[in-house]
Amino acid sequence: RFIRQGERLMLRWKYSRHFLALLVLLLALSPIVNFGPLKGAGMQQTFAVAFIWGALALSYDLLFGFTGLLSFGHALFFASGAYITTILINHNHFSLYISAVLAVIATILIALLVGFASLRTVGITFAMVTLAFGELGHVVIARNFGNLTNGENGIALDANGVPQFFIGVVNTRNLYWMSLGVLILVYASVWWLTETSAGRVFAALRDNETRVAVLGLKPSKFKLLSFVISAALASICGAAMVLVAGTAAPRFATADVTIALLLMVILGGATTRWGAVLGGMVYSIASTRLQDLTQKEAITKIPKIISGPLSEPTFILGLLFIFIVMFAPGGLSGAYYRARFKYLNRKAK
Repeated sequence: RFIRQGERLMLRWKYSRHFLALLVLLLALSPIVNFGPLKGAGMQQTFAVAFIWGALALSYDLLFGFTGLLSFGHALFFASGAYITTILINHNHFSLYISAVLAVIATILIALLVGFASLRTVGITFAMVTLAFGELGHVVIARNFGNLTNGENGIALDANGVPQFFIGVVNTRNLYWMSLGVLILVYASVWWLTETSAGRVFAALRDNETRVAVLGLKPSKFKLLSFVISAALASICGAAMVLVAGTAAPRFATADVTIALLLMVILGGATTRWGAVLGGMVYSIASTRLQDLTQKEAITKIPKIISGPLSEPTFILGLLFIFIVMFAPGGLSGAYYRARFKYLNRKAK
């Protein structure tokens, strides 16, 4: 059984916030002390990407987990943040910071338009409408709209328009800290929002929309608010990803990205905030490390009928997802809460 939000609050470890602050401090200091796996530029780059995926998964959890809206078009806002930032830097020679802010504003306008149209529907129809908008965005990018997106090749970020402390392997730690800062910003934003009265309405909409309407509130307005805020947070992640990856790629706008976000949230556990972040980071790091693992000689020596599937990282991740759903419903965070519940029960006896 899934553990309800109120039960999670009762099971929360009293030192959880202290532990979270200590963990953030350790992550921030690791590149400086040159100790552990984060002392190298390679792992710093891997974790920088993982931080962004964790933040993006959390932005999707705000929409899916906290508000109960299953959208298949979230990648559109991630891609808009990446592409608009890159276009403004490369073609208009705006600074990085102004470009990122304008990208977020433009994404909010896009989200308002998409939200007004798609939120007239509910359930699977809403999911299909958002999928259609997402695919529309991918087509616009892939067809080189206005000769700005460079089609399937994507856009390489002009290094001359980026602060020099983000350029080069020696500055990978700065990209790492920037990505960690984005994750902290998104986490703090979602935490603050979900603790407000609007956040409680989001949860009520997820559980029973009819009751919200009976109370005199307008469900459509709160759904649109959640939709737009999650899109804005996704665009911030897109702008950050351009810096880390060095390019805005058409794959950012595909439905595969949104499906991956859904898997991340389910893997980590919806509506727990830290669960979505953990799921996004685990998925990202596992994808990167499995690609290296599948090239090992030990895998290639296994019979083809076994090595074939094992050489595909998506196959292994799919198995992992199946095991999580079967043996840990509620994701990794749900497994933690169940284990803590059993511990407290034994302690009480």
